Amino acid sequence: MIKKHLILLVILGLFINACTPDENTNNQYQGTYIGNVDFYMNGIYGNTTSKTINLTTASTAGSFLMINSIFLSNTCNISGNNLDIPASTVGSASGIEIVEHGTGTFSGNTLTIEFYQDQVNSTTNAVVASGKWTGTLIKQ
Repeated sequence: MIKKHLILLVILGLFINACTPDENTNNQYQGTYIGNVDFYMNGIYGNTTSKTINLTTASTAGSFLMINSIFLSNTCNISGNNLDIPASTVGSASGIEIVEHGTGTFSGNTLTIEFYQDQVNSTTNAVVASGKWTGTLIKQ
């Protein structure tokens, strides 16, 4: 009788564990990604250079710290296989605000990115100039 109760408790424990959400599902994306990234200014190709993005989890679920050699934004959100950098103003000078935003997609050990940095007129909200970075980086 005791063996049956123990077996039932073990089975019940397995079911409970299987139904508990994994808080660390996005931890698989932590790490350093390196790859060639193309830069465009106002739609005109500028150059291709090696860039690095280092992702570490932040205190908020789905939020990551993003240390990178591409631009100033240093946080992003990851949901499923998608990386999102919400638009945010990262600086301003002489009536121009610098707004950055971007997206990325994870597939295996690769991260494909499309990041933007827009120079926006503070008075009219018109985009004065726009930089774009696209590329595929490999997790190291």
